[in-house]
Amino acid sequence: MSGRERALTEQRVLALAGVCQCALLAQELARRGHAQPEPLRCALESILVVNQTDPEIALGGVQGIYAGLPDLARKNPDPSAVERLRYAIAMIDIQKRLRRDTTTASRLRAQLDEIRDGRMILDLVSPEGISALAGIYSTTLSLLTPKVIIRGSEQHLKDEHIVLKVRSVLLAGVRAAYLFHELGGRKWQIFIGRKKLADSASRLLGGQ
Repeated sequence: MSGRERALTEQRVLALAGVCQCALLAQELARRGHAQPEPLRCALESILVVNQTDPEIALGGVQGIYAGLPDLARKNPDPSAVERLRYAIAMIDIQKRLRRDTTTASRLRAQLDEIRDGRMILDLVSPEGISALAGIYSTTLSLLTPKVIIRGSEQHLKDEHIVLKVRSVLLAGVRAAYLFHELGGRKWQIFIGRKKLADSASRLLGGQ
């Protein structure tokens, strides 16, 4: 593998790890009612970084998506990891449908612009910020099919605040999936190119 090809693969892995991190956060919220705070913040902050194809800027580099790398590096996933992979693939599918639905894509951009314009006074991890992001997900991405179905504790999935957080991280996951596509990433690479992704993810984990 040439140096350029290796660098591009690592960029794709960073973007895909961003998707996997959001899958992990959604799973944690649905199962436990809470998620790792720093990965959550990094995921939500990435939503408003637009017009960037460099994962170092868009997602905060390795530190910003660190929680998503282990699933990519793991060559023999356990059932929980398999579930997270299903969530990640669902988010990749949603971004693909979003690209084809120009009306929904335009509405999504407009709503994100509104939040970005008021960013000085809006903490995205605050209840207000999470509610705003979840609202965007509900009026845009949730209208696309098939929907991303998150499984977990009935108690947690009936808690409105937790549901809002789940919707927010799904929005972040689709944003990372969009970046993955922009970098030439495709869903089939997760399966056919699994070893290459795993090796790259392991190197990134080892270098942290």
